[in-house]
Amino acid sequence: MSVSCTQCGASIEPRADERLLECPFCSTALVLDGSATLFHEMMVPTIAAEQVPAHLRRFLGGGSTVADLDRKAHLDEPRLEYFPFWAFTIMEDGGERVVLEPAAPSSLQGLQGLELPAGRTRTMTEGDSAGAPVIEPEVPADTAREWLQSRFGMDVAVRRTVLYHLPLYRTPYSYLGRTYQAAVDAISGKVFPADFPSKAESPFVLVAVLALVVFGVEGLIVSNPLVKVVVYLISAVPILGIAWMTSRKV
Repeated sequence: MSVSCTQCGASIEPRADERLLECPFCSTALVLDGSATLFHEMMVPTIAAEQVPAHLRRFLGGGSTVADLDRKAHLDEPRLEYFPFWAFTIMEDGGERVVLEPAAPSSLQGLQGLELPAGRTRTMTEGDSAGAPVIEPEVPADTAREWLQSRFGMDVAVRRTVLYHLPLYRTPYSYLGRTYQAAVDAISGKVFPADFPSKAESPFVLVAVLALVVFGVEGLIVSNPLVKVVVYLISAVPILGIAWMTSRKV
């Protein structure tokens, strides 16, 4: 079987089961997907490994994680890898937009429907990863295009399809004897967690129930509207204090 280079038109004879190609005539990196020969590029990292912990701890200190996780979690050494994405250039009212769909399975949250981060790209050639693992694509371009159409509609106009390898720092961390997985985008610093210790909901539910009971009883006992407002304001102070303490503890 022979395929044509999308850049110079030369005929290339890929080996059996070979999907990632390089044109021997113009050195263009290509990906063979079904009957199509598409461009294959990579994003160049802009964040160094020593900057990764700061990005991850910023996420761990957010409102959705348990209190003080950013201080108590033990971070492992970040490991750079290149993860594959299908990049579809689509037409919208405001012009062109590049939307990414993951080209390999992953437990990381937030990879679906990414936009291409602002950064430098270059043709993917052997040795560009400097020894970092390059994850092979497993999801066909047609399947990723179906995902795209399910979100943007069947009439979405795709102008260009490229296989990109984006650099991610895999950064496992441990908390209370359990290991969690996360990755940090080596260009934007965005964190993609696989799982994380989240805040427990039950304490907040109990605070809400307490507030309903207190305000309900006061509403039944106090009939004067002005006095009722004053009583509500007085009762709100300790309830807000309990809610604040709860948010600090869980």
